[in-house]
Amino acid sequence: MSELLVCKNVSKQYQDNENVVSVLKNINFSVNVAEQVAILGSSGSGKSTLLHILGALDTPTSGTVLFEGKDIFSFDEKQQASFRNRSLGFVYQFHHLLPEFNALENVAMPLLIGDVSFHVATTKASEMLEKVGLSHRHTHKPAELSGGERQRVAIARALVTEPGLVLADEPTGNLDHKTGQSIYKLLNDLREQVSTSFIIVTHDNELAQKLDRTLDITDGTLSERMSKIASTPHSAHVKSL
Repeated sequence: MSELLVCKNVSKQYQDNENVVSVLKNINFSVNVAEQVAILGSSGSGKSTLLHILGALDTPTSGTVLFEGKDIFSFDEKQQASFRNRSLGFVYQFHHLLPEFNALENVAMPLLIGDVSFHVATTKASEMLEKVGLSHRHTHKPAELSGGERQRVAIARALVTEPGLVLADEPTGNLDHKTGQSIYKLLNDLREQVSTSFIIVTHDNELAQKLDRTLDITDGTLSERMSKIASTPHSAHVKSL
């Protein structure tokens, strides 16, 4: 499998008065095309900070993040905005749908922002809503949808631009167990239909076990569960970078 994303020696520090706080410490890993990777850690472990760096929403103190061989932090502000819009999808614990727009309009929004015509954007949004099982909910606004349906709309929105990578931060953290299970199944089903990679940050060990690989983050340090690699056909070994 070809590498999509490579994270090399990434560290993140903050200045807290006279103290330096190390949030991430020399992080190294890679993700292949169409691979699903879990980053498992407790609150405060650094997992959300890492996800923000991978999405070019924050900058590392040191280190490099390569996407399709390009250093995302060598991009200027406009290039980074285009990278996030075209190459990445984002899913959060809280769906962050726009309440004044219906499901179809919410899903079409990233395409419209990227200057795709309204007709093409809504056609692709409709197709993506069908993929997530919500073809009957086009005209419903977020307040008219269940929690699971809102999260499905958010996943459709993340995928509508056909990004290479989706970054998901606790995507089932605000859902009950049954609804969370349906989201797990949806992510797995979508992998069979699209070639998008997923990095899912979570504290849910059950979700992590369903993905190709699990990386544990503890106090800003990343380690891999080696047994996971051998047991899944979709996965590939992480290089020592």
